[in-house]
Amino acid sequence: MIRNGKDIANGETVSTQVCIIGSGPAGITTAWFLQKAGLKVTLIEGSRVYPGYTASQADKALLYDGLADGLFTGNEREFLILRYPGVRGGPSERERFFGGTSTHWGGQSRPLDAVSFEKRPGFPGWPITRADLDPFYSKAAAFCDLHDDFTAEYWAKVLHADVPKLPGFEVAMYQFMPGTNFATRSFEGQGTIGDSACDVILNASLLEIDHAGGQVNGLRVASMDDSNPVPKAATEFTVKADIYVLACGAVENARLLLLSDAGNETGQVGKTFMCHPLSGNVIGVSGSYLTYDQQRLMDGVGMAGARAATFNDANGVGVTGRFQPDAEQQRKLGIGSCWFWWNGGQYYYEMAPNPGSQIALATDPKYRDKVFGQPQTHITWKLDPRDQVTYEKTTALFQASVAGLGGRVTFPDWAAITRQVVVNGHHIGTARMSADPADGVVDADLKVHSLDNLYVAGASAFPSAGISNPTFTIITLSIRLAEHLIGKLKPH
Repeated sequence: MIRNGKDIANGETVSTQVCIIGSGPAGITTAWFLQKAGLKVTLIEGSRVYPGYTASQADKALLYDGLADGLFTGNEREFLILRYPGVRGGPSERERFFGGTSTHWGGQSRPLDAVSFEKRPGFPGWPITRADLDPFYSKAAAFCDLHDDFTAEYWAKVLHADVPKLPGFEVAMYQFMPGTNFATRSFEGQGTIGDSACDVILNASLLEIDHAGGQVNGLRVASMDDSNPVPKAATEFTVKADIYVLACGAVENARLLLLSDAGNETGQVGKTFMCHPLSGNVIGVSGSYLTYDQQRLMDGVGMAGARAATFNDANGVGVTGRFQPDAEQQRKLGIGSCWFWWNGGQYYYEMAPNPGSQIALATDPKYRDKVFGQPQTHITWKLDPRDQVTYEKTTALFQASVAGLGGRVTFPDWAAITRQVVVNGHHIGTARMSADPADGVVDADLKVHSLDNLYVAGASAFPSAGISNPTFTIITLSIRLAEHLIGKLKPH
């Protein structure tokens, strides 16, 4: 069921078992499995009702346009509302729309590597392991219509191709999920989240998390009227639930927690904003160092008799490969991971957590939103010295390994990389998972350390970024969270 928040009367209270704030893959996945188990679920989404995400961009300018500094100053000045420098009219890094960025996600999916969960120099480690997530990765693969095998060996058999052997590297295979828009996707053959028993309320902006004594007591929520170009607040109502799940993305999750001074007893909310920094086409590769059948694996090209063609299975799943430094090299060299396309191109890497890369509330009154008058985000993006180590050691390793097979690799210095990298849409950290409350915001079950009934879903809970696109792990953690909450609550 989908309804509009402006149809909820002033002062009304919406009562439910679980309230989920945010309608991206984290929020919708969690909501789907909870309602499937018979729990009463309400999902609220701040966006007004629009026919497509591009129509909602004016509201983003009103509600998201805070202060972005640090590396953003030269590389992505309008990061908070636009995609990359000066690009208007297309998808952005943040969406205020039903379905979130899944409305234009490419579907590139792969689990995080086991080493990504480990403590490494400059990387804190997770309070859970890859083995803890493996059963849920399998469930996520089924949920997303993907193959439950991401190994290069498996895909080499499917494509009738060969696995390259590049010293110091492994081949990471990525699948492309079909039907990526979670707002319109039919799940498990049972319809969309709007067709389900979940109470979906659009045009319902969270203003305040009311909490005291280690409990959230309710949410203050408001709708907007239909006036343009500057809408006004319409109705204001309360949502009361047994459990609350914040699932608005790493930027907005932190802002909402800071606005309500929730979960920030140790000052960790907003710390270590991370991403997968992405450069322009800076890695040059020449020479024939892979065989044709090895190249086909990396490009996701299969063979049907004597004919080669881009592979898609019966569900529309495609596949592609990347070279990344293996776990032994990451441990030995004290580096994060990275991607290399076999034939060169962009540099894409695992950013090290840096406490100075953070989200705070903007203090200048000019950065208050134009509808509700609340402080907006002050985001600072800073790289860490460990990032330069990762770049210099991985490029040197790739250069030497490719040269050993007869190829040639060229790349610029680190300064040239820092002048051009962009965030690439993956917002990570800011409400990190930790065993010790002094080191993060949520525990291994995604519960805020200091609040018994507030959980945070999505990549904001990642203690480190790993190298895989985060959405598949977001979905995996959301399924795990749903099962945890089902164990705590009885069906309505």
